[in-house]
Amino acid sequence: MHSTRVLFTEPGRAELRREVLPELSGDDLLVRTRVSLVSTGTERNCFLGQFERPSHWASWVRYPFAPGYSAVGEVVATGPTAARHRPGDRVVLRRSHQSHAVVSEGSVYPVPDEISDEAAAWFALSAIAQHAVRRTGALFGQPVAVAGLGPLGQLVLQYAAVAGASELFAVARGEARLSAAAQHGATTVLAGGIATHIPTITNLTGDEGVGVAYDVTGAPDALAGLAGLTRETGTLVLVGDTAWPGQQLFGGAVLRRAQTVIGVHDSDIPRAPVGRHLRGTFAENVKLFFHLLSHERMRVEDLVTHTFAADEAEAAYKLIAAPDNDAIGVLLDWRKLDL
Repeated sequence: MHSTRVLFTEPGRAELRREVLPELSGDDLLVRTRVSLVSTGTERNCFLGQFERPSHWASWVRYPFAPGYSAVGEVVATGPTAARHRPGDRVVLRRSHQSHAVVSEGSVYPVPDEISDEAAAWFALSAIAQHAVRRTGALFGQPVAVAGLGPLGQLVLQYAAVAGASELFAVARGEARLSAAAQHGATTVLAGGIATHIPTITNLTGDEGVGVAYDVTGAPDALAGLAGLTRETGTLVLVGDTAWPGQQLFGGAVLRRAQTVIGVHDSDIPRAPVGRHLRGTFAENVKLFFHLLSHERMRVEDLVTHTFAADEAEAAYKLIAAPDNDAIGVLLDWRKLDL
């Protein structure tokens, strides 16, 4: 068995490489990928090799590097003890961009029939965004700001709306991303840098500021700006992982206003229940995401702005590497790859 995988062989270079897969055993599944979603912010940094050294980014990204972690596939074969899945089942899996993968049965999640491949591919980013909103608790009646409206920011915005935010301020530099936010729950969209909108948002919230602000920009200076438009004892949620952590600024407002800062990362999502009452495991987050899609309380398929054939992967990465590109959801389509 073989698989074709996207590899960054050096900064600015993406190639397809063929590799041998292990034989199936135990509860293994052989999954053929249908589509995979590019995590545009993270994968852009990895593709370009533009990040602080030393940093956790530099420790993680070593070339050749296999990007990606959000795929939809079809089970084509099962190991001898696999019991929950059979050939033909659609599943989502956390694997890099590759045509086939051998995975354990417990590491995949079933896709409901009514959910398209293009929507299901958002499951991994959705789990992170959902975790960010879970960490802040109920948002009933709270004015909320979301800065950074790439794929992750768009999901945070929608979850904040589901969680009861009374007002949703969406801040970004790209008009296409602001337009998408306006169609997915934002009550006010503001183009440009965060600091320029502090007076506007303060005025619109009765001189108080927002109760919760989510930084999904990946920019090291964004958090300080968001602190300036967040009320006393308000909450700042750091979701975007900046590639320049040594330059990250909190600003004096965090201290003066007794604000709480919450850091959110994919690795912080519980993978398995611990005790009877723990909620918000990765599996539960995926299940809720599919439920909300099925009941049309969230929409993501219309956030897909670009789809590339898998063998055009380098073109996809050059697109998201371009300054001021308007991409939101970028898919790699493996369904027609000649293997």
